[in-house]
Amino acid sequence: MRRKKILGLILFGFLVSAGLFVSVNYMIDKGTKSGIEGNQTNFTKEDVTGKDIQENAGEEKELAAKEKDSANRPEVASSPESAGKKETQGGSAAEDILADGSRIDENASRAGQPGQAGETADADTRDSSDWVDAEGEAANSDASTSSTSISSIDPGNAEGAANTLGSALLTAPELQLINDCNEVDYKAYIPEMIFDSKIETMLDIDNPDLDLKAEAAILFDADTREVLYYKNPIEAVFPASTAKLLTCLVTLDWCKEDEEVTIGDEITMIASDSSKANIKQGQVLTIQNLLEGMLLPSGNDAAYAAAAYVGRKSLKNEAAPKEEAILAFTKLMNQKAKKIGVKNSCFKTPDGYDALGQYTTALDMGLIGLAAIRNETIMDISQKSVSRNIFASGEDITWENTNSLINRNSPRYYSKAIGLKTGTSTMAGKCLIAAADDGEQEVLCVIMKSSSSGRFEDATKLLKYGLE
Repeated sequence: MRRKKILGLILFGFLVSAGLFVSVNYMIDKGTKSGIEGNQTNFTKEDVTGKDIQENAGEEKELAAKEKDSANRPEVASSPESAGKKETQGGSAAEDILADGSRIDENASRAGQPGQAGETADADTRDSSDWVDAEGEAANSDASTSSTSISSIDPGNAEGAANTLGSALLTAPELQLINDCNEVDYKAYIPEMIFDSKIETMLDIDNPDLDLKAEAAILFDADTREVLYYKNPIEAVFPASTAKLLTCLVTLDWCKEDEEVTIGDEITMIASDSSKANIKQGQVLTIQNLLEGMLLPSGNDAAYAAAAYVGRKSLKNEAAPKEEAILAFTKLMNQKAKKIGVKNSCFKTPDGYDALGQYTTALDMGLIGLAAIRNETIMDISQKSVSRNIFASGEDITWENTNSLINRNSPRYYSKAIGLKTGTSTMAGKCLIAAADDGEQEVLCVIMKSSSSGRFEDATKLLKYGLE
């Protein structure tokens, strides 16, 4: 009996031990699985959190970049009076880029045919609705449109134009000519003008009270480069064919006057209402011929021919497409302008025809004029009232100067005038860069956005004042 009790206790103990063993193993196994699952869940949460952090970091970087860009955007003033003596940093020079310009740039010319002296209009461009004044100069009937003030605006957070000398905020398409300023938001491509300490110093004068028709003007002593008078000198305006002075300067930087150029299809790129020198594809002209074609009848075709030749030369590719060559040339224009000291301009076309993203100021055009007046070739040509040219390919053509101050037969003739360049377009109005010399002193003035007769009257008034 005692043996049975002992065996029973042993069996009971064994069963209890076995039960405990199984229970312990079950609990251990469950705990382990629970730990693994918990860890997997934690890993997943950490992974998601990591992604969130990365995404948030990206957004923070983006916001930081925008804030930095906004903080770096220069303050600018559109005029000396409103500038509040604020200095600004200039933008990159530009890429300036290309396009051809507006309706009437001096293109509204009736260019001379081979063998005869052609009457030329102010020579930049023309609409079929152009009117002709007493001297045969055409002006667009949309003058009321072009007389609207072109004020600088800040379009906001936008991409900067690589070829802009000022602080442009939008990048204008290449070669987009403005045929109707009512159909394009051209103001969005004109930045606020830079007014830095150098410009402030230049304009820190006792400005005389002169009555001018022009919306913007400036007068320089050509010898000392001192500003003698100004009116809205850094207001954004359009250059029209006064830009051809810059085109001539760049061309002479790259070419000798006797180099021969075969005219190609680049001359088909000009606007239909452009003033022309009446050159044709296949003709062979010298650089001298092309310079005269630009400066006298204000031929846009001559400007494009020179630009394509120099552009390909700069690219070291004579087979470069005309569009690529012209773009390369306008980059050179903006680079040259920057070297001259221009800060508030962007040139998009070699002829100055109104184009999206193209703009300048009276001050900037004055600086370009001062560079041109020191170029002997440009001055020799711009003083001619009439010039006969015989091309290398045999054609004979005579061109007249669009600058009435130079023409002895014009009632606007000024005996002391020595050049330089007219300009007309729908958006630019009537423009003129003129110089005079009395034997002791040289002065240069810029007239922007005036009337057909007003620009010559304004220029004569300023030149006489400067020579007093």
